[in-house]
Amino acid sequence: MSKQKKHLGKKYKWGATGPTSFDCSGYTSYVFKKSINKAIPRTAKQQYNASTKIKANQLKAGDLVFFNYGSGIAHVGIYVGSGKMINAQNNGVKYDNISSGYWKRYIAGYGRVVKF
Repeated sequence: MSKQKKHLGKKYKWGATGPTSFDCSGYTSYVFKKSINKAIPRTAKQQYNASTKIKANQLKAGDLVFFNYGSGIAHVGIYVGSGKMINAQNNGVKYDNISSGYWKRYIAGYGRVVKF
């Protein structure tokens, strides 16, 4: 996914789909479309429903990581390897470690939308 790093630091805005600002699912859908010309659904919940569910030990760069804060799927990021994802959140587009702390607590599952 060549386009994901290009947007590091871009601002977060709820409902934004790029290229100057993003929300979480706007970012993932933008990156998939621009990197590999793959259209994926717009919201995190729709992306979760459309993905093939995989286990943590099956994660590959480009897979999606989904989060639930108590009311259903509410956040998504793109796995980049080594326990990290890139995602659009309140602090903008950035890398985060999914295997510890805040993110680990809310992981709801993993999905694949591209065959490797």
